[in-house]
Amino acid sequence: MRSYKTQMEAAKRGILTPEMETVARKEDMDPARLRALVACGEVAIPCNVRHTSISPEGIGTGLRTKINVNLGISGDANNYEAEMQKVDMALSFGAEAIMDLSNYGKTNTFRRALIDRSPAMIGTVPMYDAIGYRAFRAE
Repeated sequence: MRSYKTQMEAAKRGILTPEMETVARKEDMDPARLRALVACGEVAIPCNVRHTSISPEGIGTGLRTKINVNLGISGDANNYEAEMQKVDMALSFGAEAIMDLSNYGKTNTFRRALIDRSPAMIGTVPMYDAIGYRAFRAE
């Protein structure tokens, strides 16, 4: 069982996590140096423990620029399979992050499938869920 809740907490306690080791390897960086950057807040490793298919990435000082792709379900583009094909294409081109901008229909269903399918970091806009749910219910 982990004795820390966040990567920063672990780093401040001198713990080199498996996620830090993965990021250090990807970035060709000394793991101890990366841990120090995480501890002082110059690097973040967004790695939600519930995203079991995630491949950890680091964002911040001295690290590579990451590729982010914006996609999602909307009222005029509501083909779930087409959006998943975009996910697959984004990953095939090396995207490390996907921003789910879904604002229509069953956004949580799409997002669960996205998280299950994708090793990329996933971002969302929670307000879009509320707006999308309300608009979808009004139809």
